[in-house]
Amino acid sequence: MAKIAVITDSSSALPQSLRNSFSIIEVAIPILFGQETFLGGQDITSIAQLVTMMGEKKELPTTSQPSPAQWEMALNQAKDAGYDEAVIITLSSGISGAFQTAKLVAEGYEGLNRVEVVDSKLVNMGQAAQALLAAKLSKEEATMDDILAKLADFRTHMGVRFVVNDISHLKRTGRLSRGQALIGGLLNIKPILNFDIEGDGKIGAVGKARKMSGAKDLIQEAFEAYLAKVDFPVRAYVIDGNNQKLGDKWLKDFTSKYPAVSFERAGMDPVIGVHTGDGAMALIWTKDYQSYSK
Repeated sequence: MAKIAVITDSSSALPQSLRNSFSIIEVAIPILFGQETFLGGQDITSIAQLVTMMGEKKELPTTSQPSPAQWEMALNQAKDAGYDEAVIITLSSGISGAFQTAKLVAEGYEGLNRVEVVDSKLVNMGQAAQALLAAKLSKEEATMDDILAKLADFRTHMGVRFVVNDISHLKRTGRLSRGQALIGGLLNIKPILNFDIEGDGKIGAVGKARKMSGAKDLIQEAFEAYLAKVDFPVRAYVIDGNNQKLGDKWLKDFTSKYPAVSFERAGMDPVIGVHTGDGAMALIWTKDYQSYSK
């Protein structure tokens, strides 16, 4: 039976303890301040640190994608660890070229018997949950084809809504692809956004609210609509972008209202924080990856 490695990038925001327990290999995404390059998850580990650096450097950061050499190093790491095959799970191709670059490297890599690259169509815990599912199945000695099939099914059961304080960062970095007319020209609003998971994985606006409390209500409506249609265990992630107090409140509220759902807390990765700005909030929901088995 082939031994299959799981590789992802730092926008998944997987805590090191989880990566270690599942033996997941991580590739860092670069954050650029002018000519200076910092690695997400290593040099910059939180949005709070990112915001501080923005104030100190008096300029706005951008992001880049991992280099081909970074992906090759990760594959070499898998090979040296005794793996026969590898599956790479990247952040959404709708906001990054990482998927395309990783795919090119994988096609030319000769150190492993098989390398597959999966477009998560998401970021943060939506991407991380896919890596965790793949790693769980790998530990159960599932085949690569089985892992790919279950990942494809898993993505059909995922949803996300998030809200940002300031849409200008998504516009500045070119990550807002649709729905600009919905929110364009309006001041002091909270745009409600999602990822087109079933399509190109791009970010689009799906609603707006005047206050964060109103945004939470709209996010909750989308989540309730999802719960009304499913008959399987659900896991959801409450994610804050440098607003731990509000994230904890959302978690308490959601846990109380939906006791059958397994909720977790997570922080937003600084790479994604470059595009969302300070204070964003998100809810990502999925079929519980632990309900899958070989």
